[in-house]
Order: sequence, then structure tokens, then C-alpha cells
Amino acid sequence: MKSDYEKGQGTVMARYGSANEMHERILKSALEVFSAKGFSAATIRDISSRAGCNTVTVFRHFEDKLGLFLQVVERYKKFEFDSEELNRKLSYLNLHNDFRVMSDYFFAQVYHNIHILRIFINDGHGFEPISQHLWFIPEEMKNFVDGYLESMYPGKIPAPDRALLTEMFLCYILRTCLRINIQEKTEDSFRQIAREAREVMAPSVDMIVRLIMMQIKSARKPKQESLSADPA
Repeated sequence: MKSDYEKGQGTVMARYGSANEMHERILKSALEVFSAKGFSAATIRDISSRAGCNTVTVFRHFEDKLGLFLQVVERYKKFEFDSEELNRKLSYLNLHNDFRVMSDYFFAQVYHNIHILRIFINDGHGFEPISQHLWFIPEEMKNFVDGYLESMYPGKIPAPDRALLTEMFLCYILRTCLRINIQEKTEDSFRQIAREAREVMAPSVDMIVRLIMMQIKSARKPKQESLSADPA
């Protein structure tokens, strides 16, 4: 026969799942709480409540709040996107349409990483162990847009101007993401949010495309200063 302790453990496992599942649930809940409240204001009770367990369970998995915070960053710090998938969506013929496709795609990528991004913005610089992992506009995005522009208009846009246009474009996407109130994610809610974001970002995409075409036209004129040149 099972002891009372074994029966109790079985009840806990039935309620919360395996130890690994609980560990992952606590990490995900901590990510969301630290994102919403910041490190200082977040409490273990907040995290345990969101994870559906008690504070003792959290401390069984993590030594303290700082240790949990650092493990959250370690787990979610990396930003990745499938450049080949995005490439297949682009025509490399229609600049305006391609930038709309890129804005939709990058918005989705940033949106799905918004919690760790908010942690980086709010708390990243206060914690030396995670400062090396900070990203605000992912380098992968910058490199992709820069490479796209050079592929479309080889040698026509100076590298500093490509970098400036890329930064502006991605900043608009990032700003749109950060202004969204992230709630429980469902596929339906994301589709609605993405539609609204597309409308918000459309004027910014139009402006960036106009600036790019101005650069292309100016490249045909001799002695034209670049967008990023210092004023005389």
C-alpha cells in the first residue's frame, strides 16, 4: 500500500503534472510577470499565482527571485527568425509590397518575443549578468533588410543610408509592438492584433518606401549628399 506521503505526491502530480512541466510553467509565468511588473515590483507570490501553484513549489525549483529572473533571461534571450521563409514571401520586384510583407512578418516575430523585449527595456541595464544578451532591434532583422536593399539596388544606396533606413523601418515596427497591451494570446486574438498593427504601420511603410525611392533618384545625380551626412 502507498504511504500518505506517496498519496499526497500523487495528488500533486495529478494536479500540476510532472516536475519538468511545472518548471516550464513557472518559467513562462515568471516571464510574463517580470514583463508586466518589472523585476523590483514582481513577487514570487505573483508568479506562483499565475503558474497555478504555491510559493513553496516555486522555491523548490528556483533558489530565489533573482535566480528565477536570470533563468528566465537565459531561456528566452535568443531571437530567431526563418530568413528563408521570409525570402520566399518576397517578390524582389515590388518594393512597396515587399516592405509590407516584411513589416507584417517582423511584427509577428517581435510580438511573439515581446515579453523578453520588455524585460530588456525595463530591467536589462540594471543586471550586469544579462547586459550582454540585450537586444532591442534584433541584428538578424537589420541584416536582412540591409541585404534586401542592397540586392534590390546594388551600389545605389550608401551603406550608412541603408543602415539609417533599416533602423527607421524596424523602429516603427518595434514601437507598434510596444504600444500593444499584450493579453492572453490566442490565434484569433493575434490575427486581429496583426490586422490592426498593419493599419497602424501602413503610413510608416509608405514613408520609408518614399525615402528609399528618393535615395535611388538621388543616386543618379552627381555630388548628391547622403541622408546620413553631417550638415555643413
